[in-house]
Amino acid sequence: MSADHLTPEQRTLISHYREKWQHIGLSIECINQQQAIDAVQAIYTTLELTSPTIIFVDSPNAAFEYIWNLLQASSDTMLGNAISSSDWSKIYNNLQSYLLARVPFELQSNLHSLLENHLANEYANLVQHQLENHWENVFYQHFGRRDRQILKNIFSSCRKPESLVAGSSYFDFCVHVLNYHQFQDTVITLEKFVRNCGWTFFFENVAIIANHPTKISINSENRIHAEDAAAIAFTDGYSLNVDHGQIKLERIHKLIDHINWTQLLKKFNAVEIDSWEEYSLLRVNERVNVQPMQFLKATNPSTGEVHVSKIPLRITSAIEAVRWVNQRKNPK
Repeated sequence: MSADHLTPEQRTLISHYREKWQHIGLSIECINQQQAIDAVQAIYTTLELTSPTIIFVDSPNAAFEYIWNLLQASSDTMLGNAISSSDWSKIYNNLQSYLLARVPFELQSNLHSLLENHLANEYANLVQHQLENHWENVFYQHFGRRDRQILKNIFSSCRKPESLVAGSSYFDFCVHVLNYHQFQDTVITLEKFVRNCGWTFFFENVAIIANHPTKISINSENRIHAEDAAAIAFTDGYSLNVDHGQIKLERIHKLIDHINWTQLLKKFNAVEIDSWEEYSLLRVNERVNVQPMQFLKATNPSTGEVHVSKIPLRITSAIEAVRWVNQRKNPK
């Protein structure tokens, strides 16, 4: 049985549920803190866990800053263990198992495909990619090779409302259109979380709830995009520059003590570690904020224009740095 066997009214409702959950999951309204507390506490209750201390922050990046400060102070034990994806899935395991046994496989496959939300997934992937890009360098400088596992643990604790959009729209459709009403409470629990919370980091003792973004710019092709401005922005100033669904690899305009990266390289006599074609891998060993720092300098052979990108310290060759930059420009 495929989606073709649904009634015309039921087929029409597929787009309704997809759009409903996209609107919920990509909200740019400031969260209501009490409603967010209620939503998160309902999840802990469902998982049979004690209600946590709840911390509110302005962006996913601010959540990382909060966790980073705890790690630096060796106070991260106050968080408790991360509540991982496998723990979270207990919320809807019964519903999922029930539907697997009763909804024809072909119809399930069709519905999952039709309710897939590429825009919500794109948003989640872009934000995670930029966070990884920044924080893996910070963690590496402090923790060395342990940085990847620490980052993995932090991301495993995080539930992203946008990543729940497709699955929740499927469950919602099955409950209200295919009439599996006995699982309505599960859908309500998911909807309260997706509607009322931004990225939330779930630990045994603490839940860190990030606010919604204040801006998500979308082009006519339904891709996240903005010209000469941030496409995604948060109230604390954290933002992403996105070009047709890809993070822009652009010259660094960010200032450090009012000195741009290119001037900083000159001022602190950056040392060339390696070169490849028009690329130079440079290291600055002077102490400026978090140090030392590495950069990939790209010089356009025709115009002489210089582009500078910050590079993790673990990278030791210019060609490896170029690959690293390109990979982050075009996340898969």
